[in-house]
Amino acid sequence: MNRVRCLYDKIRINKQEIKLLKRMKMKTITTKWAMLIALMTAVSCTETETGIEPEPGSGDGQVALGINPNLKVDAGLKSTTKSVVSGSVITYTDYSTAPGLGIVVTNPDATGWYSPDVSSSGYTGHHVWYIGDTKGENWISITEKGLSYDPKNEKPYYLTETVGKVYAYYPYDKDALSSLSNISGEGSLKIPVSVLASGDIDAATNNANKIWNSSNGSWGNNNVANKAINLSDTGEKDYLYFAAEGGGRYVNNGRAKNQTPFDPEQGPKNTDAANPGYLINLDMKHAMAMVSFRVYDGGNLSSNEVKFTKFVIKNHEGSSNSYIKSGSGKMLLSDGTISDNTTTGTLTRNITNYILMKQIKDGAQSDKAFIENKSTVNGQLVSKKVSAIVYPVASFGENEIDVVITLQEGVNTAVDYTVTLPAYQWPAGTNCIYTFSAGRNKLTVMDVTVTEWEEDEPDDIPL
Repeated sequence: MNRVRCLYDKIRINKQEIKLLKRMKMKTITTKWAMLIALMTAVSCTETETGIEPEPGSGDGQVALGINPNLKVDAGLKSTTKSVVSGSVITYTDYSTAPGLGIVVTNPDATGWYSPDVSSSGYTGHHVWYIGDTKGENWISITEKGLSYDPKNEKPYYLTETVGKVYAYYPYDKDALSSLSNISGEGSLKIPVSVLASGDIDAATNNANKIWNSSNGSWGNNNVANKAINLSDTGEKDYLYFAAEGGGRYVNNGRAKNQTPFDPEQGPKNTDAANPGYLINLDMKHAMAMVSFRVYDGGNLSSNEVKFTKFVIKNHEGSSNSYIKSGSGKMLLSDGTISDNTTTGTLTRNITNYILMKQIKDGAQSDKAFIENKSTVNGQLVSKKVSAIVYPVASFGENEIDVVITLQEGVNTAVDYTVTLPAYQWPAGTNCIYTFSAGRNKLTVMDVTVTEWEEDEPDDIPL
């Protein structure tokens, strides 16, 4: 009974508002926005509404595109890296360098661009820029960055009754569509991507799974913040795309002629080509792969400190295949497929502040030495990892890819250890982690694991 009364009161109030609006001859404007970036851990969500809900079926009033991106990746910015996503949410410490998210809207068959409602302020084109706050929440569409995040800077993207199709990518690039004056289908929706041939990594942060606690003289689990950090070059870019599983890309203002008005309480209807409405969930995925390396002293390398100063990934000499590529390529917005990346060669990363953990048989353990205890404490668990973004490799065989690890004992001349990787694969969306045990005469591959960038998809958030 209370539930019925509540519903009655809600209907009565809405009718009163509608009558008032008609008397005042106001044009209703609805701006709905809510952005949630959710990945490895649950995060709080905020729903913000401005304006007045348009009268269902009225056919007038403006409705802004409302997006709810569930980033199905290990995403975020927990280090100085500007565009590599690693952690729980897409955050930033410096607003001026935060790239944001790009939304592209086409006609239903992606043979032309979408034309939004431009009768009021907001977007006039088809390429929309979204930015969130420092916590990765409260995302808004903008046309200018401004000096800091401010919801008042929102420029809504107003939809019409005409149906459009949505594509999304990260990080936003204002010139991403500059070469796409004409499109002839999803196959032509490609944006530029790149992989760094060389770079520098500061490994001062300890992102090992376990760290030494000097206060109680034991090994403990690393805190979540540090463990989640990907130590990579600050200029690397981790390209994400909207996967649209199930084909759900359609949007409009929810008031197409001869159609039942869209009900936001029922959630997104992006597979409905007739009247899909203005809500959409964006399931973002990695288009690139990541390769990471751990190195530790297996106990016979040196009695002195040894630094890990560089790694090089290259095609094996004499191999007929060229899996390692750098430079420019193209990413297909519909499914993240990479093409046109033709530059082969090597990937080089110079490393600072990486001291090898030393495995000992007895004596005092510390933040530099450990005694192996099977699965509890070992070189894999206590060693940092450094990473590089690479173009995906579906699979490679024996004698196809080499890794050169450079180690330096004190001020002595650095020594290169070349390892030919065993047959494996680096698919998009995975982080392949190689752990090396360094000895006096050789570098031994002790472990190869593939860590998928974990996903956490929360319930839909009504806008």
